[in-house]
Amino acid sequence: MSAPMNLTAEQMRTIATALDELTQITKRLDVSFTPQSRLELGLGDNVLMVSWDGEAYVIDDRNGD
Repeated sequence: MSAPMNLTAEQMRTIATALDELTQITKRLDVSFTPQSRLELGLGDNVLMVSWDGEAYVIDDRNGD
């Protein structure tokens, strides 16, 4: 089991911006990141699992598995 996420509001905004940018890259260039598995993003001591939901990169609801 992983430690709980401890993100500040500013860190959440940073993560949101990163996910938006990854989404735009995928939509614009038709390039996917780790298409067969979840993608890990790190910020400070936090590691977030994200995945493509068909429209955007989102924080995975199975974070911590």
